[in-house]
Parts: sequence; structure tokens; C-alpha cells
Amino acid sequence: MKKYKNLNLKYGLVNISYLMLVCATAGYAYNYLSKNGFADSAIGIIIASISVCGIIGQTVFGDIIDRSQKLDEKTFISMSMLVCTALAVLLMILPEGSFLIIPVVIIGFTSASIGMPFLNSMAFIYEKEGQKINYGLGRGLGSAAYAVGSALLGQLWASFGKGILPIYLIALSLITFLLVRIMPTPAKDIEKVAEAEEEVEKKKQLSYGAFFKKYNKIILIVVSLILIYFAHMIINTYMAKVIGNIINSDNVESVQGTAMFIQAMVELPTMFAFSLILKKLPINKILILATVFYTIKHALILLSGNIPMLYAAMVLQMLSYAALVPGSVYFANENIEPEDRNKGQAIFGATATVGGLLASAVGGTLFSIMSVKGVLTVGLIATAVGMVLMFIGIKKIEA
Repeated sequence: MKKYKNLNLKYGLVNISYLMLVCATAGYAYNYLSKNGFADSAIGIIIASISVCGIIGQTVFGDIIDRSQKLDEKTFISMSMLVCTALAVLLMILPEGSFLIIPVVIIGFTSASIGMPFLNSMAFIYEKEGQKINYGLGRGLGSAAYAVGSALLGQLWASFGKGILPIYLIALSLITFLLVRIMPTPAKDIEKVAEAEEEVEKKKQLSYGAFFKKYNKIILIVVSLILIYFAHMIINTYMAKVIGNIINSDNVESVQGTAMFIQAMVELPTMFAFSLILKKLPINKILILATVFYTIKHALILLSGNIPMLYAAMVLQMLSYAALVPGSVYFANENIEPEDRNKGQAIFGATATVGGLLASAVGGTLFSIMSVKGVLTVGLIATAVGMVLMFIGIKKIEA
């Protein structure tokens, strides 16, 4: 059909523009709020609010899209891009330090990323329609774009200051809007069939309490992941403070952009080659090794006295985060029975969300009462405890 012409190209381009947009709100929220005079404790609450709004919004609008005959994924993403554009324009107008910045940032930054799961859903709906779409390639291009966007925004910030962020958001949200509009509209009847199948599966699933009672041996693994993601997100969310503690200059955002670029780029080889890695190492060993390298990475960040050492720590993302994320998916697939697999994957996926929320809510307060080294030490301890729990949990499962 003509409407599906160049579908993979269109989907790849949307992923590129969307992830370049998300990297700005995910990676530079602290920088922007800090430059507007907000205290670390307040920033932590604001960033946590963005995460909570995203979770609630995705749940609520997901249900609305499922039930509505008029609102679909494509329309919702388009609308969210227009909201992001309008609020980014407001950020350009509001005076520095205005309390109105708080709701504008929360709603605007939420709207920038809230459509991501619906973009993922579109790929699988196209497959239900019989179209061949390379989802992995699209997400891979998006990850590479996240890296490029991080480095680009860091350099632009170094040249033009915090005022570049709203301009960047406007440009990328409008580009994403246009690219989404040229995507074919998913057929609603196909969606309804898919949703009916999902509802049947949901009815077969255990409650969360019954799930953890049945799979009590994975509890240590889940807690381990939450602790590790907590430490990971404290560093990523407050990267500007970590770098500022090393160089004490106005060049923080430029270095931050490079550090984020390195992290995102080194993930790609591991993620692309993960199926080959599984042929050499069992998934249990991969998870343990990933937590070991996470501990080494966070120790190096704590000890970093110069930027090259920090960059060296970022390279370990290849053996830590890039192995842990797909590794946890495969682990759940292998250790949870087919009828409970969806709930299991949801629980393992939620560990990053819970860790991120804790990092946002607690991180700001920690930075307001402790030194940067002190907070990084807390993160390292959390990572080390997570590593030990992962080792014990895996041994219990193997026994």
C-alpha cells in the first residue's frame, strides 16, 4: 500500500528526532533549573514530579487511547509535541527565577517524553497490519541520536547559555511533530484486536502479591536493580554537579554533553551484539558481571580528579548499563513462566522507574546537605549493596 511506503525510514527519523528531544529534558533539566536559581532540594522534587506525571499520564492516556475511536497514538504524540512547543516558548518569556517556571517545566518536560511508549506501540501495530518494520533499527538510531543530541546541546549551551534550551526544545518538538504527521495512521480495528488479546492475557495473570509469593527468589534481584538504578540516575540527573566538582568552571555543559555522548555511544555495540554474547555467557553471569562493572564505574566517578578519568568511567557504560538492561529482560524471560511473563517484564522494567524516582526525590536533598563526594559515596554504597544482592539472588535461584 502506498501509505506504507518508506515506513522504516519514516519510523527511524521519528526515533532520531524524538530521542534528540528527550535527551534535552532528561539530561539538562538540573542544569536549566539550577541556572534559574532553584535550590538542589527543590530541583529534586521538580524532576521527581516530571517522572510521576509521566507515569500517570502514560497510564491515563493509554487507557483513553485504547477506548477512543478518535484519539490514536499518532494524534496523541502530535498533540504532546505542540504542548511542548508552546511551553518552551513560555520559558523564553518568563523572567529568571519566576515560580511559574516550575509548572511550565513539569508539564513541558513531561509532554516532551510522554509519547515514547506510544511510539513503540505504533511499530507493533504496523506489524499487526502485516507491515515489516525494523523496530530494533529504529531504537538503535534513536539511541545514537540521543548521544549526538547530548553532545550538540552541550556545545550549544557552552556558547549561548541556558537560553538555548527552550530554542532547542521548540526546534526538535516541531521537527518531531512534522515527522510524526507523515507516519501512516494505525488502523483502529487492528488495535482493538491487539487490545482484546492483551486483555485476555491480563486476566490470566497473577496479582502482584501472588506474583512475588510465587517467585519469591527474584525479590533480591529486583531490589538489587532498584539500588543500582538509583545510583545510576543520581549521577546522570546531577551530572552537572559531578563535573562542576572536578573542573569548577563555566564549561560544565560542554563536558557534560561529551560525557553523555560517550555513555550513549558505547552502549550500542553491547546492545546490538547481545544475542551473540548470550551464546558465550549464561544470563546469570552477565547480570553479576554487569553489577561488578557498575560498582567499578561508580568508584571511578567518585575518585575522578580530572575529566579524562571521568570519560574513562563513562566507557564502562558498555559493560554495566548496556548489559544490565537487556540482561534483565532475558533473565525475566528465562525465570518466569509464560503465563506470568508480561507481569514479570513489567516489574523488571519498573525497577529503573523506581530507581529514577528515588534518585530525583532523594538526590536533591542529599546534595543540599552533603558534598558531591559524599553523595557519590552514598551512590557507590548503594551500587555495592546491589552487587552483593545480585550475587546472593542469583546463587539462590541456581540452587
